[in-house]
Amino acid sequence: MPTDHIGFQIRTLSNLISRKINQMVSEEEESLTAHQNWVLDYLTQHPDKDIMQRDIEKKFSIRRSTASHMLQLMEKNGYIRRISAPDDARMKKLIITEKGIEAQRRMKDRLYRFEELFQSHISQEDLQYLKKLLQQLEENIR
Repeated sequence: MPTDHIGFQIRTLSNLISRKINQMVSEEEESLTAHQNWVLDYLTQHPDKDIMQRDIEKKFSIRRSTASHMLQLMEKNGYIRRISAPDDARMKKLIITEKGIEAQRRMKDRLYRFEELFQSHISQEDLQYLKKLLQQLEENIR
């Protein structure tokens, strides 16, 4: 595959971002990955909403098996609890634990600094245009 294809460049950038964020996160929380931190952030941003595994699958565009494995690890490591939904025991509501809240708070500042570094030397106009392009690319694939 030619390396000048947009998909290849996006995948390469995605790998670099994940690797850098995982490095930053692991300095603070050994058992937490970047993706898990984003899930914790999502849960803290929606405290009054019942969030199920399928919501995580949809929000982060991941497969059921990927979400299931990630959430099992997060539960095993004490960042979340999964409890049966009152109306359907097969559905598991995700509850962030105090350990998860504290980990997310510690990571928030590091991720904010990463975003600043990542976006440095790019004008606000270009960032807005990039966001629009990325959204269009995502819609094209869906």
